[in-house]
Amino acid sequence: MTRAVLICTPDDTVTQVMKTMTVNRARHLPVVHRDKLVGIVSIGDIVKHRLEKLALEADALRDAYIAMH
Repeated sequence: MTRAVLICTPDDTVTQVMKTMTVNRARHLPVVHRDKLVGIVSIGDIVKHRLEKLALEADALRDAYIAMH
C-alpha cells in the first residue's frame, strides 16, 4: 500500500502548509505548480517566516506604545 505524496502549491498560505506539516508530521513538502516541482519548503522556512512576522508585529506594537506616551 503506497501513501499519496504530500504536496503544497505556491498559492497555499503559510498557515495551510504549517497545518499540513503538523498533522502529517512532515518536515519538508514539495511545492508543485501545474504538475511541476517548483521548490521545497521546510519546517525551518516556516519557523523563519513566523519569527519575522512576530518581530514586525512587536515593532508595530512598540511604535504604537511609544506614540501614545
